[in-house]
Amino acid sequence: MKGNIIFWNGPKYDSLFQQMKKVIYEHPLNERIRSILRIENLLHGVLYHIKGPTEWDSRAVIKNLIEILDFTNRFDYKIELIKQLELHRKVLERWLRTPEIDTERLANLIKQNDAVIAKLKQIVEPLEQSYSAHELIQITRKRSTISGGNSRCDLPGYYYWLQKNPKQRQKELNEWLIPLEPLRSAVDLVLYLTRNHAAMSTQTALGGFYQTQLVENMNYQMIQVALPLENPCYPEVKGGKQRITIRFLEMIDAKMQTEQTEGDVHFDLTYCMA
Repeated sequence: MKGNIIFWNGPKYDSLFQQMKKVIYEHPLNERIRSILRIENLLHGVLYHIKGPTEWDSRAVIKNLIEILDFTNRFDYKIELIKQLELHRKVLERWLRTPEIDTERLANLIKQNDAVIAKLKQIVEPLEQSYSAHELIQITRKRSTISGGNSRCDLPGYYYWLQKNPKQRQKELNEWLIPLEPLRSAVDLVLYLTRNHAAMSTQTALGGFYQTQLVENMNYQMIQVALPLENPCYPEVKGGKQRITIRFLEMIDAKMQTEQTEGDVHFDLTYCMA
């Protein structure tokens, strides 16, 4: 697992919507999923910038890595991801008893789920402990709270490393990212299962406003709102245990001031569950 970008290739959950020329907005319905989505966002930043050859790409990878370390220091990702994967395992086991279901695919997903849980259970120390002896990451992390604190005049050693051949930097970054693999695998699988255990319908927001009651005893995790790329609005979602409310807003000037659209908005609404 050295040298090449191997494990930074998570499921492309939105590829279908991209083919349909739609953009997806997601709103979590509990704090665990919100935290997992935030980690995914940081991992996607790593995935994007690690392919880039410039100094600023490498800086962005280090910045995202530091944010992941800070975030997981506050969020017990191991326990929370295991809980979420165990919820999905129960769902997969129920589906196995459904007639005319693809049992082979389900069995493979259960096997993958168990393997990811096993990897998480093998973690015995905080993620940041894996980087405690890494001088470059530690010094850049300490300076990250200072605006502009990672400039070349403050950290000449960091700047020296950034001048290395791009392929050498990418190789070293991939090696440094290996401790994140159990986290990345678990986040990818949790969100893959959540996004694919879903019910989608087409709805209309009259005058840019939509509200609906949630069905009781359903283990909702998040909702997705899909709009055509050319749509001039974006959704502002408020959700709780009983209902969701969506307002569709337009940016009315160059300063990004917004107001609720007056027109009707047609959109795809997806409930993602566990």
